[in-house]
Amino acid sequence: MKIRICYGKTETGSYLSHLDLARTMERSLRRAKAPLAFSEGFNPHPKLSFASALAVGTTGCREYLDVDLASRLNVKAFSQALEKALPPALAFVAAEEIRENSKSLSAIINLAVYRVRVAVKPEDEDKVIPGVEKVLAASELWRKPKEKPGKKTIPAKEVRGLIRQIAVIQGPEAAAKTYELEMVLGLSTDGQLRPQELWEMIAAAGDFEAAPPLAVCRRALLIEQGGKRFAPMEGVRD
Repeated sequence: MKIRICYGKTETGSYLSHLDLARTMERSLRRAKAPLAFSEGFNPHPKLSFASALAVGTTGCREYLDVDLASRLNVKAFSQALEKALPPALAFVAAEEIRENSKSLSAIINLAVYRVRVAVKPEDEDKVIPGVEKVLAASELWRKPKEKPGKKTIPAKEVRGLIRQIAVIQGPEAAAKTYELEMVLGLSTDGQLRPQELWEMIAAAGDFEAAPPLAVCRRALLIEQGGKRFAPMEGVRD
């Protein structure tokens, strides 16, 4: 039996690494008494398959995990048990049985929806929307090379095709001077674009300095097919 779980990564758990999140989820599944199926070999491990990993510091409203089970269970009872077993860092949303031969999450999910809150200096408030418009009007955009100590530099990459939508959800508040942007970004095996990187591109296009985002939340992971968008499981809507 295989089940797909939808869960959230809360503010409390926003700084969990993906490895820590996986360990936390595995312990929670054990506490919920899930009959986990294990891989073969000298170092067996539970067959858990996560969707695209979240960056450290980013929360998530609709994250997904596929779990292989060694025996059947009652999904409703299991859902109740897992909801109680999860720590404050994670929040249960839904669970459902899927076909054993279902395609992996990484193979079907090709869109991510982010909500990004950013602070803007008073003198730059009128530059945000023009920056967004210039990014959307660009025929190509290049991501800067990524350099990490002791690791091979990731070369610059053209990423305009990954930017599907950018919308200004909320303008600057009187006191906080913040904007809230919604970004719909494509996911592919060839590469991804982080919302922080897109914010820097918007700032560059608008000719102002980009302060680090105050908050980033991945609100949804979606499947785009035939001009329509779907959640990876029934009953879960953004």
